[in-house]
Amino acid sequence: MTKSFVIILTTTLVLIGCAKQPEEEVGYGVLENGHYTNSYFNMSVQVPKTWFVQSKAAQKELTEAGTSLLAGKNDNLKAILEESDKQSVTLLSLFKYEQGAPVPFNPSIIAVAERVKHLPGVKRGSDYLYHVKQHLNSGQLNYQFPADIYNVNISALSFDVMPAQIDTGFTMVRQEYYAARVKDYVISVILSYSDDTDVAELKEIVDNFRFNE
Repeated sequence: MTKSFVIILTTTLVLIGCAKQPEEEVGYGVLENGHYTNSYFNMSVQVPKTWFVQSKAAQKELTEAGTSLLAGKNDNLKAILEESDKQSVTLLSLFKYEQGAPVPFNPSIIAVAERVKHLPGVKRGSDYLYHVKQHLNSGQLNYQFPADIYNVNISALSFDVMPAQIDTGFTMVRQEYYAARVKDYVISVILSYSDDTDVAELKEIVDNFRFNE
């Protein structure tokens, strides 16, 4: 398993004491004929025919690998990430190539919802991204943040976006963390790529997300 294969984008807020599991409240959504929908968020997107949708089992494996990679020997951070995972549900995980394909890096888009009901200070995406940045900085990976958080509208929803990058030793991985508060959750749409030629394709997918009011 290469380093690029396990670069997982882990949302990192802690919520304790919620009885209902996020996947029971929000659901995973439905993928039918290449069209993904989630009724809780009034969310939909058309999946490109040539892209690959990751299975729930593969999502779980990569999340666990990413937690170990980021936390290293920091047991406190590992506990935070594991608790955060309990309050999160991966809605959709798309990769440009099949897992294990002989490519330097596999561009991806991962949509995650994390419950923030008991965090009244998280009023918008930028509040959430503040905590994401703090936890990424406390991990063993040398994350860099080359630009300030900015705002974009996707369909009817306003997202704050945090650019990030990390040098894996053989490639520079660039990421963009989109975050927006919706009901009791924050939706994160996370882009990962290493080649600038992939950016236009990734953002075209993001622009096709729909959030109906």
